[in-house]
Amino acid sequence: MEKLSQALVSKISIFQKRLQSFLENDFDPNSEEHERIRQEFESSKDEALVRGISQGLPEDHVDRAIVVFSRLAMVFDSGVLLENHDGEWKAQAAFSKGVTELLKNPAKSTLKIPAANLMTVLKTDSFSMLQKLNLHDLDPENKTTCLLIKVTPDFAFLLFSSLPDLWLKEHTENVRRALINGFAD
Repeated sequence: MEKLSQALVSKISIFQKRLQSFLENDFDPNSEEHERIRQEFESSKDEALVRGISQGLPEDHVDRAIVVFSRLAMVFDSGVLLENHDGEWKAQAAFSKGVTELLKNPAKSTLKIPAANLMTVLKTDSFSMLQKLNLHDLDPENKTTCLLIKVTPDFAFLLFSSLPDLWLKEHTENVRRALINGFAD
């Protein structure tokens, strides 16, 4: 049992180091540059940009999930990367208004997500999801719709959009197709 625990801790540590290496930048997360990006940010519905989400991805499924998640920061208002830990989904990273950050809180909240097929898009209440994860700052005005997409058995994305339903439906389908292309092996 102890060897299993050590292996699990080792796996989590390796994942966190990989995630951090993908998401680290050369400037402080609270810097003026981040604030400028956030103030000028507007999520894109550009189909070419959405198709680019799945291009030139790493072979490793962990790296692939991290890269795709960081690319989604340009096409959604905010998002959360969830990792599966024996049925409990733990928030590992988040993006808001184009800026992606590793969640460094050691007591990260976990969620139970409904059983769903891979690449199925589930729509849910943003406020309750953000409340469960204690990430209210991703939608402080409660103006977004939350989409849940399980991209692999180990990773899921919570994506938040302020697009009206009329445009969100088409945008979501374009993103879903890009994700299928990116994760199809």
